[in-house]
Amino acid sequence: MFPKPIFILFLLFVLGCAQQQADDLPLPDLLSETEKQMILKEQNPKPHVKAVLRVAEARIKSASLLSQDNQIQSAAQDLGAFLALVIYADTYTRKLPAAKNKDRNHCLKQIEQAIFKQTRTLEAATRALPLEARESVEAQIDEVKKIRLRAINDLLGGGHVINSSN
Repeated sequence: MFPKPIFILFLLFVLGCAQQQADDLPLPDLLSETEKQMILKEQNPKPHVKAVLRVAEARIKSASLLSQDNQIQSAAQDLGAFLALVIYADTYTRKLPAAKNKDRNHCLKQIEQAIFKQTRTLEAATRALPLEARESVEAQIDEVKKIRLRAINDLLGGGHVINSSN
């Protein structure tokens, strides 16, 4: 058996590596430096994901306004940034170590609620885009919908409620 101090050091090393793995995830390239700094200043999982979702919400609102003003290229970029941020938040949350399961569940709940809250805005902004621009984000939109289903599934049944190919 390991002596107690060696075991504790080993455990701290493993937990440190697991946290570093989640922190090493790169932010989407579509963000401004201000947005990146706002997200990166939050080190704990809950505030980090909350900051990501705040930036994502601002981007989807901007995409909606820009699409109403027929600024299609800017709207498509903001829509892409929203989708990339939601995917980032999900990936970051799922890479949290098992020891932070409570934080993980809280973050999954935040992600699910953010997607639900912005579903209509997302669909309206997508419909306002021309077909060529819409095709480029459809795969990401499908991924975001799957993220929402996986989050609900993990929160309600530990991943065993919804049986689908998601």
